[in-house]
Amino acid sequence: MLMPAVDRKKRIETQYVEEARRASSIFPSGRLDPHERPDFLLLADHGKIGIELTELCREEPRAEAGRLVKVPGRAKEIYDRLPDADPVDVGIGFWRAEDIGFNVLTRSLADFVYANRNSKGTGFETGLPPGYCHIGIHEPLVAGGRWHGGRAFDTIVAPKELLEARIAEKNGRVNDYRLSAPEVWLLIVNDQFLGPGEVYARPDHLAQWKFAFDFDKVLLFSREPGGSGDVIEIQRR
Repeated sequence: MLMPAVDRKKRIETQYVEEARRASSIFPSGRLDPHERPDFLLLADHGKIGIELTELCREEPRAEAGRLVKVPGRAKEIYDRLPDADPVDVGIGFWRAEDIGFNVLTRSLADFVYANRNSKGTGFETGLPPGYCHIGIHEPLVAGGRWHGGRAFDTIVAPKELLEARIAEKNGRVNDYRLSAPEVWLLIVNDQFLGPGEVYARPDHLAQWKFAFDFDKVLLFSREPGGSGDVIEIQRR
């Protein structure tokens, strides 16, 4: 049975908070309960702490990656309905696909693979539909074939304005959060293996920057592969 998207999201968020708690003694011990506004309630010995969670990333590349990841599966569905469409494995690489519609990407990929389905073992890099830099067609390793894609991405140093915007977006809701807990924290997750949209908040920059906010604490969790990392307290202006 598939887990509902909302449950999956809350499970991942819970994992992030628990990892941050293991990484830093700034969090008091106590039971962590999922909540809505804020995202979690930490029932500590000295009282209740509300914890709101957000992520530090570039939104447009993340959204684009979410769109493109669905292309191979949809193209395979189209391909499988075509006559004499033998099962194949397909590996693709996107290039400048941002301005090409989803339906165009899926249909053109299905048509290209169908036209070249007898050339298994070939990696095509010329004569491709717009939006692609590579299409590989191979003998299937699993029944029915598997279609998958990849996209290059870069990591940039997080500018102060990006962090400022994430704090400001959540700061306007602090009064609502305080209806559930007298003390409210903001936990910003800076995932270091996020993929498209990834940024890196440099500790030396964070040591110099100050921000305006109404939270009792604003923390940044620089999350490393495996869930380890450092928790840095953001300075108030």
